[in-house]
Amino acid sequence: MQEILSKKEIGERIKELRVNSGLSQAFIANILSLSRSNYSQIELGNQYPSFNTLHEIARYYSKTYDWLLHGDSAEPTPEAPAKISLILSDLENAFKSFTNSLKKLEHELNHIRAKKYKSKLH
Repeated sequence: MQEILSKKEIGERIKELRVNSGLSQAFIANILSLSRSNYSQIELGNQYPSFNTLHEIARYYSKTYDWLLHGDSAEPTPEAPAKISLILSDLENAFKSFTNSLKKLEHELNHIRAKKYKSKLH
């Protein structure tokens, strides 16, 4: 049965990124918290990178998962901008919620400090 994702092609793309950046396998392996041997096996196409490793590689080289997995043939879908807008909206809402939670915590902390200060006076 033919593999849907070619380990060899993924490894070649990852190796190309490293070589084009003038970096050693040991350097990238260290960034990824892998042994050089393990990283080498990924580049050789003998094993797939784990999700976490793929994520770190994509972040380090500012690439997408699609590009790492499929190469230049990975075309953005028409709904991609809508998905990005939805993600940005979710992030903004999460940030607002987080900010509100921090304000509430700060208020509670100030209240506790005031109580503690009053108890020291008496």
